[in-house]
Amino acid sequence: MERDLYQCTAGDLATKSVDTVPTEWTVDEAHKWLSENGYDVSPVVDGDQPLGYISIDDLAEAPSSESVSDHRQPITLEEVISTDADFGTVLSALYDEGFYFLGGRNQVTGILTRADLNTSPAYIHLYDRLSLLEEELRDLILTEAPDWKENEGIDLYQDEVRDIERRHQQAESANIALEEIHYAQFSTLKKIIAAVEPCWQSCGFSNDNVAERDLSDVTDVRNAVAHSNLLIENTGQGLMEGRTVATLLDAYETIETCIESLHS
Repeated sequence: MERDLYQCTAGDLATKSVDTVPTEWTVDEAHKWLSENGYDVSPVVDGDQPLGYISIDDLAEAPSSESVSDHRQPITLEEVISTDADFGTVLSALYDEGFYFLGGRNQVTGILTRADLNTSPAYIHLYDRLSLLEEELRDLILTEAPDWKENEGIDLYQDEVRDIERRHQQAESANIALEEIHYAQFSTLKKIIAAVEPCWQSCGFSNDNVAERDLSDVTDVRNAVAHSNLLIENTGQGLMEGRTVATLLDAYETIETCIESLHS
């Protein structure tokens, strides 16, 4: 039976209450306002009419007494994302650029930034898929590696196995026990999948090293979701400390590929 998964869109993630900068403000006024509110960008308006947008970076070097309108940029299709854009599309878009506007009928109705990936809709979207993947991996192990505890090719720590056995025994005492693999942490499932060829092949991986690497990234995201830690720890890109949109995008693509492969 197919599970209905929560579908997070750009509209779910975006900030709906859009603060704007009046066209008559000076650069100094706008820069101070952006800084005080923690904004990177904001639409510039004349009344209710959006004229473009400004960014705090563009204003940083501008003469403070100049009009903010002299430094606004036009809002083009490249800065706009559909309200209905799915989560994968949102991640790919935010990998390319740090912000997008949502709108219609010549109005700006929302702003989407990388920081918005640290909001509830993103966690719910990922939780649904991670829990499904975890279930699928347990079933896969029961089918392809039922001897996972005795398999010498799987490098499990003794404490790791003892913890599984302890929790299984507690469940048995309460008469609610499932197979022991259901008491393994996701990190343990990762080790088993990466060590057993039929398992990593079934998940769509090309080899065991790729499976180990990519599932390690998924484990990090899974732990962030489970413990409500930041999904995006650094809103920049490139070789930076902490999880970026790029690393989250890679992990999400792994999750989607695994689920699709296991259902094919």
